[in-house]
Amino acid sequence: MRLFVAIDLPPETKSNIGFLRGGIPDARWIAAENSHVTLAFIGEVQSPMMMDIPLALGRIKYPAFDLDIEGVGVFGSNKRPRILWAGVRPTPAINLLHQKVVTAIESVGAQVDDRRFRPHITLARVHNSPYEKVRHFLTDHALFRTNTIEVSSFTLFSSHLASSGAIYHEEVSFDLMSPVPS
Repeated sequence: MRLFVAIDLPPETKSNIGFLRGGIPDARWIAAENSHVTLAFIGEVQSPMMMDIPLALGRIKYPAFDLDIEGVGVFGSNKRPRILWAGVRPTPAINLLHQKVVTAIESVGAQVDDRRFRPHITLARVHNSPYEKVRHFLTDHALFRTNTIEVSSFTLFSSHLASSGAIYHEEVSFDLMSPVPS
């Protein structure tokens, strides 16, 4: 089973992200309802570890925090973009939650994708899309932003590959602690 840990987004935010879809030929758009912020990609996991990972994640104690989604960008080079994304403002809170998730997963012997953590929401794969169209999209949506989101949980998802794209299934959701009033 392919697994990843992510922050699921509220329906209103997913809807706003859905309005970004379009305008780039040959882009493979991610369905808006699949929008999320990946904290850790685990990949293929065998059955025994499938029980250990949720137990380890369930031991994470971390306060809820706010998340801001703003701007768009690409992974890959400017001339050969591969992935189009909506930005997530990096904060100490999301970076520390990412570290805690990785530590928990690795504590049970599972491996985590070791690319540098850059919080984002994948919008589309644009391998074969015309560069000019991607550049115009980036310019047109540079000021994109959504309302601030309160992150009060994170989720372990399974991913099943299908001809229509990946199908995500929520395996277990983990609540974060209420922030301490100041």
